[in-house]
Amino acid sequence: MQALPVLLATTAASLFCAPGAFADTQPLDQIIVTGARAPINAGDVGSAVTVLTRKDIEHRQARYVADLLRAVPGFAVSHSGVLGSQTQVRVRGSEANQVLVLIDGVRANDPATGDEFRWEYLATANIERIEIVRGPQSALWGSDAIGGVVHIITRSGSDARGFSGYLEGGSESTVNGSLSGGFGGDKWSVGLGFEQLSTDGSNVSRTGDEKDDADMSTASLNARIQASNAVTLRMGIRSVDAYSQFDAVDFFVTGLPADSDVATDSTQNFAHAGLTVGTGESRATHHLGVRYFDSDHRDIVDGSQVSSSASDRLSLAYQADLALGDNVLSLALEHEETTFRQRGKVGFGDPNQDQEMDVTSVIADFQGHASENFTYLVSLRTDNNSDFDDIVTGRASVAWALNDRATLRANIGTGQKTPTFVERFGFFPGQFIGNPDLKPERSTSYDIGIDRRIADAVNIQVAIFKQDIRDEIDGFVFDPDTFLFTADNLATTSKRSGVELGASWDVSEQLNLDMNYTYTDASENGAPELRRPRHAGNIQAGYSFQEERGRVTLAADYGGTRQDIFFPPWPDPSEVVTLQNYWLLDLTAQYDVTETTKLFIRATNLLDTEYEQVYGYRTQGRAAYAGIQVNFSQ
Repeated sequence: MQALPVLLATTAASLFCAPGAFADTQPLDQIIVTGARAPINAGDVGSAVTVLTRKDIEHRQARYVADLLRAVPGFAVSHSGVLGSQTQVRVRGSEANQVLVLIDGVRANDPATGDEFRWEYLATANIERIEIVRGPQSALWGSDAIGGVVHIITRSGSDARGFSGYLEGGSESTVNGSLSGGFGGDKWSVGLGFEQLSTDGSNVSRTGDEKDDADMSTASLNARIQASNAVTLRMGIRSVDAYSQFDAVDFFVTGLPADSDVATDSTQNFAHAGLTVGTGESRATHHLGVRYFDSDHRDIVDGSQVSSSASDRLSLAYQADLALGDNVLSLALEHEETTFRQRGKVGFGDPNQDQEMDVTSVIADFQGHASENFTYLVSLRTDNNSDFDDIVTGRASVAWALNDRATLRANIGTGQKTPTFVERFGFFPGQFIGNPDLKPERSTSYDIGIDRRIADAVNIQVAIFKQDIRDEIDGFVFDPDTFLFTADNLATTSKRSGVELGASWDVSEQLNLDMNYTYTDASENGAPELRRPRHAGNIQAGYSFQEERGRVTLAADYGGTRQDIFFPPWPDPSEVVTLQNYWLLDLTAQYDVTETTKLFIRATNLLDTEYEQVYGYRTQGRAAYAGIQVNFSQ
């Protein structure tokens, strides 16, 4: 890592000295709603920002958001098997539950599953855009936002007038269909969407031939009412119903997954309503919001339910955005109540429990414009938690347009992650017992970066980051009193650092190239953290033809070697294993047969690479799909 500052300085010098026109990798005037408490230009945010649009989703024909995130700098994706299997996303070496996910402003991390977001349940059909802000964002959004924030913004009636649908089928008897769209006028609009995906799947374990199937349905409805020029009401609901089979671990013979009749049946519900009073010219704009999330996960063995976990979260919020000349001061008050429920058979312990926690937060966020070219953000948040001492987090960042050709960014912030209900109270017979005395994880992070455009055709984004984690929670601590595993705070400081590089090149009007590379050095107790590849990247080429009626996209994803942990049968001790690096090659092609009808094909893992992202769990082999998309109105 000592060479990284030299690398960044060399890269910066080459960028500043190169000829051509500078600009952000994101358009400077692109408005985002995640980098600050009030909408802000992407070019004014000091953190590294990536925005994925509807066009990005359609070019890659991705059916899961997690497949798109492999092409984002700083992101590492791990699948515990095939379609529908548990999927984890880590950002800049973070834990999977240290990445906050918002869906239309609703906190979507699931308390019933250790505060991890269930990426395997997030389909793309009704998503309009995805805003990603990397680095510490707890001062803005609270717990879980240590590694960054991913904000999923679904389609509304304003985004998609008329309706469109698609139907595709392919390998493993996979069938996927969607219908989405919207209608309305200047004063109101309604957007809705429905998607269904089912697959027979393939075998998750290294041995055997039992297929692990999955089904998922997603439905959403959004509405907007413009009561007057100064009063807007927005509301929405979203529901996910998912079923997935998997192979349980054989703890007695191999310590690895083996063919078994186990499955998870899950539901998730999201709801939000918000009232905005004020216009773009108002000196004060007021926001009132109510947000709700609940989940229910049922564990099924041999066709019968054996255990379950559930949660719900209610959030109430008020925010005032005050215009102070060219500056904006946002003041917010939030209150959140969360419950957790676990049910199961009593045996050598009782897993049945009901837990709750609430937190009241006060937030101040200031967008300052020292000049036309220099923007600074200062944020402060205090969280009064019913179960822990008050936690104060802060952030300061700057974005400096050195001229109309380059933007220098810098960011420093603190973050926090509240221990999960599972870590504190969870009980799994013969495996795990919670530790109610855990403390919140705390972090301090720094990053600096450069955005640059060369000759109106090449966009480059470089960032270097460093983060220290105090009181990181280790969930694999052996408890000699119970002979089970438990969770505990580490006495040492965990360290994460690295470099992100993203670039795009418009070679011609028809051909464009995109690439990203991330180097991550993450250590815990002096040893590399698990499931974090040191090297990861993506190269993507897109070619349009016949006046953009057709397009072909070829993407190559690289996952470097990473370490994982293996628990062999007793009495052998656990051991650290190395998972090998791999390349995944995907191809999509689409063609507009008419103005309303599109045909498409996509092939994944063209090289039929055999690889594992979690030890012992096989992943998807070569697969191919074909489909048709129809726009019912223009």
